[in-house]
Amino acid sequence: MEEDELEILKSIRDAILRIEERLEKIENSIQKTNGMKEISDPFELLELPDNLRVTAMAMLRIGEGTAEDVSKITGRSRPIESHYLSSLVRLGFLKKKRVGRKVIYYR
Repeated sequence: MEEDELEILKSIRDAILRIEERLEKIENSIQKTNGMKEISDPFELLELPDNLRVTAMAMLRIGEGTAEDVSKITGRSRPIESHYLSSLVRLGFLKKKRVGRKVIYYR
């Protein structure tokens, strides 16, 4: 019985080591570019909540656009997308620039 328990503990240790290696790779893959985080590993998107992930993927698709542009892709309302885009700005994944009085472009 002790051999079986030892094998189980070894497999748990190996799994933990693999997880630690993966987390280290994810941490190292976030690079600063002009003050922005760059998503160089698709698994970084998995760390975002679902609502922000959908918005981030829409922005990856269009590159630059307004909350209206993103809402057309996601099917959600413009105010909701504006909120999610602002959250991504605060997290450092996007930058925004104001054009005119009310229009904000995100990239």
